[in-house]
Amino acid sequence: MMLDALKRLIGAGQSPAKGADQQQVLATWAKAEGHKLKTVSGQSGGVVVDTTAGWRIEWGPAQRPYFTGHELRFRFDAGVPADVQILFLTKVLAHSLETDVFQRFTDAMQTRVDNTLPEEMRWLAMHAKVPLSEHPVLHRRFLMLSNAEGIAKLWLDPEFAAALESAAAAWWTDALVAVMTVNRGILTVRMSGDDIEVNQLRLVSALFDLAARKLVDAV
Repeated sequence: MMLDALKRLIGAGQSPAKGADQQQVLATWAKAEGHKLKTVSGQSGGVVVDTTAGWRIEWGPAQRPYFTGHELRFRFDAGVPADVQILFLTKVLAHSLETDVFQRFTDAMQTRVDNTLPEEMRWLAMHAKVPLSEHPVLHRRFLMLSNAEGIAKLWLDPEFAAALESAAAAWWTDALVAVMTVNRGILTVRMSGDDIEVNQLRLVSALFDLAARKLVDAV
């Protein structure tokens, strides 16, 4: 399946030495930015970075089936009403997740969405698309779904849309497995935690910081 192909693009896991390298990358970036870093004990270890802007980065074993190895999570409590749900991802990834969900249903002979699936995979079948026609670059390559279209549109203001278009042109490629969600008041970006680089952290954190500020303004 396409999802399996995307997984292979981001690797099949890490050795302990490789994991230590990734922790060092996070430590180097955090120190340069003046953020606080702490390690978390666990099966494969983990790292949490508390930023000066009030949001955090978590690195540890993957929590989603569309990642292998480790996962990088950017998280911010935006104070959004808990029932607001928003999903933003590339159309390529959306298609692969939809294919995976369909395959799961077919194999299990199910007729309804499985609640054991991650929210973002279920939302692909549950929520309406938010029109992106005002933003041609995003409309061509990305998909936004939500149960609160008004908030989603306010969030995607001209400045945030321009930043997303810039990311699409520079680093948010169709091969990158990354998902942005709003759920239970929390803004989250999930992406592969394998082979991270300091420059990547700078780019993604800058976009996430803007997304967090714009989401607060939207509500």
